[in-house]
Amino acid sequence: MNAKLLGARIREARERLGISQDQLAEMVSKDQAAISAYELGKRRIAAVDLPIFAKVLNISILDFYEGEISPNDLDRAILTEFRKLPTVESKRSIIEIVRHICETINIHYRD
Repeated sequence: MNAKLLGARIREARERLGISQDQLAEMVSKDQAAISAYELGKRRIAAVDLPIFAKVLNISILDFYEGEISPNDLDRAILTEFRKLPTVESKRSIIEIVRHICETINIHYRD
């Protein structure tokens, strides 16, 4: 993803919340200079930090990719959320739900 576009999206989300770069820095365990560099597109954010930024900014990680979402990005987003489930049973339940949704969607598109 384009670092400047990602930085702009972070800045927009931060400003929507009405928080400063200093406040965001504290919330994501970075310094203000790093936040400034991210927002200006001068520094790339590590992929592992994106979920942290998304949570703090109260947005979906997919909001960072709006208009540029690839199938791999979607797979990663699903896996990120799936890994947050606390038990094997809850993971099995989600897999079953997704199977049913896929079957329903596939039936709809066949008709």
